[in-house]
Amino acid sequence: MWQLLIPLVLWLGTGQAQLSEMQLSETQHKSLQVAMEEFHKHPLVQWAFQKTSINSVMDMPFPAGTFVKMEFNIQQTNCRKKDWKESHCKVLPKGRKRKCLACIKLGPEHHVLGRMVHCPIQSQGHQETQRHHCNKVERAGEDSYSMYLPGQFAFLKSGPSK
Repeated sequence: MWQLLIPLVLWLGTGQAQLSEMQLSETQHKSLQVAMEEFHKHPLVQWAFQKTSINSVMDMPFPAGTFVKMEFNIQQTNCRKKDWKESHCKVLPKGRKRKCLACIKLGPEHHVLGRMVHCPIQSQGHQETQRHHCNKVERAGEDSYSMYLPGQFAFLKSGPSK
């Protein structure tokens, strides 16, 4: 019996649950739009891409706004990049695929405070650099003096003047 359960558990553990766009909050949906716009602004992108799936999404409220981190997949369409919003653009079955990481910070009325979108051609991304840029976006618009950390300030007491 155990011999049958172990492969089943391993198979279930590797499957990623994908979210539909209808499950996204308004803030998450706006963040996805910002990420797609940012991707299509890149000068090396020549073809339009469409979102094919959303792998994960997480948002955190901050005093200055909401930070959204999402991972999603996109695939090349039959349209040029200037037409990426058009509904007649269809995903090419053998089109290029990319896995994207987007970190977006939205302020009041969905004003964009910071953004970082990384959609590498290959799955070998610079994860440490991505994490660093994501942290910078997460802190965008926040008051740097609102939280004091140990060692943030150093004071030197001088002796009596002679």
